[in-house]
Amino acid sequence: MRYKFRYFNGIYKSIAKFVGPFQNFFLTWVIFFIIYFLISKLFILIGLKDYVINDSMLGNFQKITFICSVLWVAIYLLFRKGVFLQENRLVIARYTFTLTNWRNRIIVNYDDIESVNVNFRDLHFTKYRFSFVVPCGDEAYNVELTLKNGKKYFFSIEDQEEFCDNLNLLLEKRKNV
Repeated sequence: MRYKFRYFNGIYKSIAKFVGPFQNFFLTWVIFFIIYFLISKLFILIGLKDYVINDSMLGNFQKITFICSVLWVAIYLLFRKGVFLQENRLVIARYTFTLTNWRNRIIVNYDDIESVNVNFRDLHFTKYRFSFVVPCGDEAYNVELTLKNGKKYFFSIEDQEEFCDNLNLLLEKRKNV
C-alpha cells in the first residue's frame, strides 16, 4: 500500500518539485569533483599526474558526471515517491537526500519498529529538526516512526491516521504470529 507525501502547503509542494531535482543534479557534480580532486592528488603523490590531470581525462570525467546527474534527476522525476507498506518491511522512497539521511530509499523491517504515531508537535525547535525525511513537508503534523535502536524518522504523508492504524495492525499481527 502506498501513501503519498504531504506538503505544508501548495507553495512548499511546488518548491519541492524544483528543489529535489536541483539538489540531485548539483550534488552529483560536487561529489564527482571531490572524487576527481582526491584521485588527482593521489596520482600526483604517486608520480602519475599526467594520466589524470589532462584535458582528455577531465572531459571524460565531466561527461560521466553529467550523465549521472541527469540519471539521478530522472529517477527523482519518474519513480513513485511515498511510504510503502510491504509484506515484511516499510519503504520510504524519496529519491533525494536530507542533511541527516543520504539514502534515496529508507527500508525499515517491521521487526525493527518500536512505535508509530501521529506527531502534532512542531519540529522546528526540537532536537529532531533535521530528522525530517521529506523536504518541504509539514513539520507540525507528521508521522513519528521510532525504531528499537532509538532512531526516529519523521515524515508527512496523506492519511496519516490511517497509515498509523494500518502499520500498528501489521505490527500486532507480527507479534501474535
